[in-house]
Amino acid sequence: MARTHGKDVNFSYNAVNLEGELNNAVMNVTIPPGDITSFNDAWQNFVAGKPSIQTEIAGTLNMASGGGDVTLFEGLGAGHKSTVFDPTGAGPNTNDPEYQCTASGLTGVLVANYSVSLPVGGAAAYTATLQHSGDTTRATS
Repeated sequence: MARTHGKDVNFSYNAVNLEGELNNAVMNVTIPPGDITSFNDAWQNFVAGKPSIQTEIAGTLNMASGGGDVTLFEGLGAGHKSTVFDPTGAGPNTNDPEYQCTASGLTGVLVANYSVSLPVGGAAAYTATLQHSGDTTRATS
């Protein structure tokens, strides 16, 4: 399979497509180890914990016609929402995953951090950290 170029990424938050404003999307998956060391062990022993997933997005701030600022700001403290992250923009297919986190009860995605940057002489931008809760699926077809 050829390498994937980031120019065709599709990303939606709460069913609002943000890819027209985004210039970066990073999904971080960490699995913190659980310490199972006992008094009798000479060294620390660990088992894999539960996965923690965060998606970091960054985009151009367009308050006149862009939906990113409104959508993400309204998501602060508003509870879990759904996201779809499609790295190729072609939908799920063999060797072409699409990551989904669906809001249901206490699962979904929370806006953990939202920042607006207005540098002098530079482009206005926003960044957000989205914390996943519950299952994030990796669909391939």
